[in-house]
Amino acid sequence: MRLSKYTDASTSPEVQTDLVIGASNAIGGDLVGWATDVDVSALKTTPWEREQLAYWLERPEEWDVLVWQRMDRAVRSMADMADLGRYAKKHGKRLLFASGPGGGRLELDFSSPMSELIMLILAFAAQLEGQTIMERNKGTADHLQAMGRWAGGIIPYGFVPVRKTFPDGNEGWWLGRDVDTTWNYVLEMVALAIEGKPYTHIRDHFNETDVITPKNHRNRLATPPRKADQNSKWRDTTIRDILLSPTLRGYAVREDGTVVRDANGEPVRAGEALIDDETWHRLQEALKERTASNAGASKRKDAHPLLGIVTCHHCHRNLYAGWVSRKLKPEAEKIRKGRPPAGDGKRLLFRCKGAEHAPGVASPNIEVNATMEWVDERFREHFRNVRRTMEVKTGGVDNRPAIAELKSDIEALGLQLGKLRGAAADMVAQQLNGMADTLARLEESPFIPAQTRVVDLPGTWADEWASTEDWAKRRDILLQLGVRVIVGPATGRGRPVGDRLTFLVGQHVDPEVDALEDVTYQASL
Repeated sequence: MRLSKYTDASTSPEVQTDLVIGASNAIGGDLVGWATDVDVSALKTTPWEREQLAYWLERPEEWDVLVWQRMDRAVRSMADMADLGRYAKKHGKRLLFASGPGGGRLELDFSSPMSELIMLILAFAAQLEGQTIMERNKGTADHLQAMGRWAGGIIPYGFVPVRKTFPDGNEGWWLGRDVDTTWNYVLEMVALAIEGKPYTHIRDHFNETDVITPKNHRNRLATPPRKADQNSKWRDTTIRDILLSPTLRGYAVREDGTVVRDANGEPVRAGEALIDDETWHRLQEALKERTASNAGASKRKDAHPLLGIVTCHHCHRNLYAGWVSRKLKPEAEKIRKGRPPAGDGKRLLFRCKGAEHAPGVASPNIEVNATMEWVDERFREHFRNVRRTMEVKTGGVDNRPAIAELKSDIEALGLQLGKLRGAAADMVAQQLNGMADTLARLEESPFIPAQTRVVDLPGTWADEWASTEDWAKRRDILLQLGVRVIVGPATGRGRPVGDRLTFLVGQHVDPEVDALEDVTYQASL
C-alpha cells in the first residue's frame, strides 16, 4: 500500500488494508508480508525507490502475487508501469488491484499480451490524472500562499495547523506554534546552534534524549493519528534544514526553499514566528561562522585565551599576553654564559600597560600558565552544579493597529449598509460579520509582548568546560557567563597566584570599549 498524504482519509492505511486482505482471500492466497510506504508519492518515485516495496521486489522468490488497493497506489507513470510489467513477466508474477475500473478487482497476468495492453491504457489514464492533480494542487497552493494562508502539505517542525479567520472575513489554515511539544525543541536546537554546537552534536543529543522526530511529529498530527516510527532518527541534514529555513520566521516557503513574496516584494507569512528577528540573525551569523571556521578561516593571531576576561584591579582595562625578558643579576649572567639555564630567559605574562594609572601605581603582571590553571580550577568548582541555560527571544504580537483599523472599517461599512438594498446589502452584511468575528478574536489578545524564554541545555557548565581543552572555546564560555578575573597588585615572591586573583561572575565586557582598547593596543605594537 502507499499513502501520499497523512490526511488522505479515502485511502487511509486502514481502508487499504481491508481491501487488500479481501482481494487476497478472494484468490485463496496467504499474506506473506506488507509494504507500507507512507508519505511517498507515486508521481515522484518509482516502485524501486520506495523502501519497503523495494525490499519485496528484490526477493521475488518469496511471493507470487502483488496486491494493491488501486493502480494509482502502484504507479502514476506509463514508464513505471512498463517497468513493473516487464518485472512481473520476467519473474512470472501476477499484479492484483482490489479496486479496478468500475470498482471490481483487476488482475494482470502477463502471460497474455492483452494484460500488457490493459496495463498501459490504465497507466496512461493514471499518469494524466496525476499530472492534473499536481497542476490543480500547485495552483491552489500558489493562490493560498499569496493570500498568507498555509497551503497544506508536510507540517513544518515546531508548528501545528490551526483554523483562523483572516482580515478579509474568510476562514483558512494557519500554522501556530506547537507550544506543548516541538516548539520547545526548536528553541533548544536554536540555542545550541547559537552556542556554536555543530549539527552532529545536536543530532546526537536529540537522538540520545528521544526528542520526537519530524516524521513522528507528522504521525502525531495525522488524521487519524498514526503510530510513532520507533526507527525514525534525527539526521544532521534535518537539523541543518530546520535551522536554515525561513519557516522559523513564519514565512511561507516554496518547495525549492525560496520565500513567497507579495506584489510589494514583502515576505508572506503562513504562520507564527518561532523566533524573533534578532534571534534569527544571531542564528544565521553563528551558522556562517561555523561554515567559515570549517573552511579554514583563521582566527586572530594576537588574541590570547583570556582576552576580555583578565583585567587590571586599578584601571579595569584588559590585560594582554606578552613575553617579558628576565632581568638577570650579574652572577646569574655569568652562569648563563658558562652554562645556559633551561628556557630562553623569557616569561609569558598577562600585563597591563598602565596608561590609565595614577602616578606611582604599578602595572600588574602575572604568569599566564599559572593564571590559566587557577581559572580552570575555580571554574570547575564554581559551576560544578550550575545547569546550562540560554535565553531565546520569541517575537510578540501587537494587534492594536489592526483593531483600530477594523473598528474604523466596520463603522464605515455600517453607514453604507443603511443605504443599500438587495444583493449589495447582503454582501456588505457578510463582510461586516466576518470583520466582527476577526475583531472579537483580536480583542481577546490585543498585545502580546516579545518574550525571552530560558531554554535548558544538557549538562552543567562544568561538564561543558571539561568536554574541551581548547581555550578558545573556553573563552567563549567565560564571556557568555560574564566571567571576569581581576588581577591585583604583586604580593611578594613565593605567594600563590590565587592570592592576587578575584573570580567574578556576571560582570560583562563592554564590546565597544573592548574594541577601542584593542585598536589602541595594536597601534602601539
